[in-house]
Amino acid sequence: MFIPKRVSMSENQKSEMQHPQFYKQVVALSEKAHADWRINGEIHYDFANKTNAVLITAVEFILVSREYPIVFLQKDGQVSPVAILGLKPEQNLYINSDGKWEADYIPAYVRRFPFILAGDVSQKNPQYTVCIDENFQGFNRKTGERLFEKDGKHSAYLETAIQFLKDYQTQGLATERFCKILSKLDILEPMQANIASKQGEEFSVAGFMVINRDKLKALKAVQIVNLVKTDAMDLIYHHLSSLSNLKKLTDQYAAKSIAKAS
Repeated sequence: MFIPKRVSMSENQKSEMQHPQFYKQVVALSEKAHADWRINGEIHYDFANKTNAVLITAVEFILVSREYPIVFLQKDGQVSPVAILGLKPEQNLYINSDGKWEADYIPAYVRRFPFILAGDVSQKNPQYTVCIDENFQGFNRKTGERLFEKDGKHSAYLETAIQFLKDYQTQGLATERFCKILSKLDILEPMQANIASKQGEEFSVAGFMVINRDKLKALKAVQIVNLVKTDAMDLIYHHLSSLSNLKKLTDQYAAKSIAKAS
């Protein structure tokens, strides 16, 4: 099923689309093949329980910074912001044993699942198709929200999901512009954080990038003004303040370890 009009994608989103996190069996959504498909209203997030970091967009920084550490990944010359979810590989400390997400805000990348846009990114102006992960356990044919009405038209639920996909792509472009600013100013540096849990277990958080405060302070006045005018400075401060949430992660790890042992 093609979306009504072309939606632009950032370079990071094009790369992510080729190897999307969480998705296992991506197929084009079809009013014929999925005519009677439904999706459970109550989502279980087990699909993300082995993810220790997830992509976020710039518009999410203010909400993400309240609960998660925000850092940056650099791959193939592209910089992307991510929220750290765990202290170990394949560890998500925000999901409980019932598959519930234990935070007030759930990143949009997670909420987007099981829907996604796909297209031939090698084309100059590719047309994107609404797809789903048929492997998602929340799909069924009996209960929950319909994807299509009996006449084949989109259900209200599906229309909302498609609009979410479009908005997500738009925010991805804004995020890429912000990341290009950071790269141009050369204020990112490799992150190396050593933290310990209440039980004394030590963790080394590496492989990410963070903003160097000294380099930020050393910027020229005109550069600072441009950061303020473009709202990039707000995003920078949200990133820096969010790093204190690394301590919150160790507390969550300690609490889960105690609960598991009892």
